This record gives sequence, structure tokens and C-alpha cells, in this order.
Amino acid sequence: MVMKNFLLGLSKFVLGIILAMLIMSIAGLAMARFFMTRMVELPERPTYDSELPEADRPNPTASDSEASLTTPKVVVSEAAKPEEKPKNEEEALQSGEYKATVNQSVGLILRDGPGPDYGQIGGIEYQQSMVVVAEDNGWLKVKLSNGQTGWIKDGNISRE
Repeated sequence: MVMKNFLLGLSKFVLGIILAMLIMSIAGLAMARFFMTRMVELPERPTYDSELPEADRPNPTASDSEASLTTPKVVVSEAAKPEEKPKNEEEALQSGEYKATVNQSVGLILRDGPGPDYGQIGGIEYQQSMVVVAEDNGWLKVKLSNGQTGWIKDGNISRE
């Protein structure tokens, strides 16, 4: 009798643990499914004043027009203007350098050094122009139009 009560109590305990785990798993799956479906839905498209019909557009108030009249204008000095580029870009290239464009449709990773072990410092988009400065074991040192330099894998560019 004692053994029967013990086995009955043990079976209830094990069954309770299994049911609790099953309920928690189902609740977790339901929550995951709920959040996944919320992420799939597109957000509501915003509407801007320029897209609204004439009747729905808000009328500008007098305070808006006064604020726009008193807005100070920025004056650009001669020193702040960018320097002129040379007329012939080919003259600006050093010997051994050449212009190239990216022919890899997904773009390229710009790295610190010649190899995959070096860190990523940026990227180069498809058909972006660059200047190849040096070559090293299948890697090219390039200079971008924004002045950034780095290394890319050879074979993913076309000479211009």
C-alpha cells in the first residue's frame, strides 16, 4: 500500500512537470508566432502635405510666413568653397595607378590591409569608380572618390 501511494504520487509529479513544460512550450511558440506576424506586416504609409489633394492641405498661418521671412541667410566665404579639381583627371594619377569600376553586383568590402584577416572599414557599391594605387598577392589598394583608401580582392573590378 505504501509503495502504491509512492508510485501514484511520483507519477502525478512527473506528469505535472511534463504538462507544465508542454504548456510553457506552446505559450512560447504562440508568442513567437505572434511577434513574427507583427514584423511581416508593412507599416502604414505616411502621407505628406505635397501628396494631399488641394482641399485637404493645411493653410499656412501668418506666424509661419513671418518665421520664414525672418530666417537668416547663410553666406559662404571664399575659403569655404571646395578646391577646383584638375581639368584632366588622368594627369592627377601617379605612374602605375589606374581608374577602375566595381563589376561585382553586390559591391565589395573595403579592408584595412591585403587579406581577409584585416578589419572591414567600409564598402564600395556596384559600378562605383575608384583609383587602384597598388597590388599585393591578389589584393588591390584603392582610393575612393571621397579620399578613403583601403584594400579589395582582385578580380572584382573592370579597368576604365
